[in-house]
Amino acid sequence: MAHRIDTAILHGEIDNTERGRVRGKLWLLGREEPVVLDLDGDAWRDVAGTRVAFKNPTPQPQPAAAKLNAVQTGMAGDITASRKVKVFTVPEEEWQEAYQQNRIAEVPTEWRNSLYLEWFTPEQGRCVVESADFEITVSGHEWEMDEDEEGAQKLANMQAMRDFLAGIIQRPEPKEADEEDLENEDACDSLELTEEEWEEQLKASDRLTDASMEAYEKYGEDDDSEEKTAFVMGWDHLLEDMADAQEGVLPSDDDSPEKKRRREWAEQMNEAAEEAEESNWLEEQEALEPHPLQQQARDYLSQVMSDIRGTDLNESRGEDRDHPLDRYLTNVMQISGKLAGALHARRDLDDDYNRGYVLAITKRCLNWANEALAAVQDLQASPELEAHRQRMENWQQGLFGLRDGILQLRNELRRD
Repeated sequence: MAHRIDTAILHGEIDNTERGRVRGKLWLLGREEPVVLDLDGDAWRDVAGTRVAFKNPTPQPQPAAAKLNAVQTGMAGDITASRKVKVFTVPEEEWQEAYQQNRIAEVPTEWRNSLYLEWFTPEQGRCVVESADFEITVSGHEWEMDEDEEGAQKLANMQAMRDFLAGIIQRPEPKEADEEDLENEDACDSLELTEEEWEEQLKASDRLTDASMEAYEKYGEDDDSEEKTAFVMGWDHLLEDMADAQEGVLPSDDDSPEKKRRREWAEQMNEAAEEAEESNWLEEQEALEPHPLQQQARDYLSQVMSDIRGTDLNESRGEDRDHPLDRYLTNVMQISGKLAGALHARRDLDDDYNRGYVLAITKRCLNWANEALAAVQDLQASPELEAHRQRMENWQQGLFGLRDGILQLRNELRRD
């Protein structure tokens, strides 16, 4: 994921008075020396050819600030002082309260210009500074960028984003497939996967999710977000389909075998979904008795949320985005959610194909349980949370019980 350091900024400057080169310095909270930028490329037209100085009126600590290398050498990404962002127009306490009460849609907002400073380095990937709260000063233009030059720069920036996301996704090299391979593809999909093979599938899914979230976070508010997201994600077949749709071109027999296979797969998925709906599949699933471990995880999470509600535990987190309580809740919710998905139908555990999947999921749940236990220990070590010591001991005991249940299920599945 991107290194974001907007809140830790004290002040900074970027200089794009030389074509093709962006230099800058960032003074960060907790660091004596500034981080130095030396980047290939140009800013957007609004600040290309200028010097931009900015100051953060309310700096706050940020863990990512300590991780940046002292010298950042690489490629400039999108750099502008006119990127539009939606911000709340009420005090932070009010919108946070609305968020906790699921009323965030009612909070008034407005669009503002923000400073957006992005760059890519081989060592640390994508780095971003974004804020609508900075005090910004822009010098006069020493050279001017025209629309064509800006368009070319934006395309270069998107290519840099695409390369960055490709590193996250880690797609395997394409293999040559003959006709027999294609005909037997459905049969291959139905083969039993081991726990290790499922784990590799899950890791690939996680990487794809991380990359898509990164793309959505950057382009989600853009008018052409679908096209940009498809490009940076490497979904070239979607770009082809979008272009065909815009030109009114219908699928033809001349389409590539790959496009035909994708279209046939989508049609089969739609047909399967319709059949499932007609047979009341969802009602049948809901009527099934939940697996005891799934119910145990759900009850545990419900008890934890009840313990927190109406106490000052939420207030203890303050502005710390890596607070132990956040880490604890995140891992507990992962366990409950993933077990619910893996154990929704108890009869599936008798299937060899699903057994490998459940083993892979429960292995991950053990890791999340260990992370949650470490977070509880950090909470117990906080003097300001002394009044909640008994509650945290109960959380710890509940986690031990949940972990024992996961281990027991794994042993049962392996014996079978």
